[in-house]
Amino acid sequence: MINTPGDNILLSAPEHIYGVRLEPIVDLFSRQIISYEVLSRLAPQQDPEAFFAQLPTSDKVTLFCHQVGQLKSLYKPGKYFLNLPLEALIESRHFERLLDVCAPWVTIEIQDASFFDSLSLRHKLCLRERIGQLRQQRIAVWLDDLCEHSVLPFYHYGIEADGVKIDKQAFWRLSNHSPALCQLVNQCKGISAQIIIEGIEDAVHLEVARESGARFGQGYLWPYERWLYADLSSL
Repeated sequence: MINTPGDNILLSAPEHIYGVRLEPIVDLFSRQIISYEVLSRLAPQQDPEAFFAQLPTSDKVTLFCHQVGQLKSLYKPGKYFLNLPLEALIESRHFERLLDVCAPWVTIEIQDASFFDSLSLRHKLCLRERIGQLRQQRIAVWLDDLCEHSVLPFYHYGIEADGVKIDKQAFWRLSNHSPALCQLVNQCKGISAQIIIEGIEDAVHLEVARESGARFGQGYLWPYERWLYADLSSL
C-alpha cells in the first residue's frame, strides 16, 4: 500500500507508483488531442486493478493531490483528467482537500460512477450537490465507465455533469449493434452533450465510434506518453 506520512506520498520505491501515463483524449473527426487522462504507472509486478481496489480513499485523494502538484510544476498548458472515487466527493474531509488543490485545468473523473445506484439516498443527493459546487468553480466533473444499465439512475436524480465516458466493454459489446450503441450515446447525452467512447483500438473501432453520435474517443489507437517521477522532479 502507498505510504502517506502527512501529505508526502511514497512514490520512489519500485513496489509503489513510480510515474504516470498520459492517455490522449481525441476529437474523433479532427483527430486533435483535446485532453489527457492521467494514469498511474506501477512496477511491472503490480496488478493495477488489485492495487487500487485495496487502496483507501484517503490514499487515492493524496495521490490525486500529488499528481495535480506535479502537473502544475510542468507549466504544460492543457486540461487533464484525474481519477477519483465517489467517496472522495461525498466525504467532507476529502472534498475540502479537493477544493484546495483543484483548478479549472483539472477535470475530475469519477472512476466508479457505475456504482452510483448502490449509494444511499443521502449520499446520492450529497454527490449531486458536490458536483454542482465543483462546476460552479469551473472544475469539470465527468462520469466514467457508464453503460446502458448504469446511465439511467443519473437521470432519475437529476445529476448533471460536464461529460460522460462510455465503458470500453460496453463499446466493444455494442460495436456490432449500431442502433444499440447510438441509443446508449443518446442516453448519455441526457446527462451531457460531451461523450467520450473508450476502448478505440483500430480503424474499424474509430469508424463505429464516429457513427455513434459521440464526439471524442480514447484508446490504444493513439499512443500515450510515459513520465517517471524521477524525470519530473528534475524539471
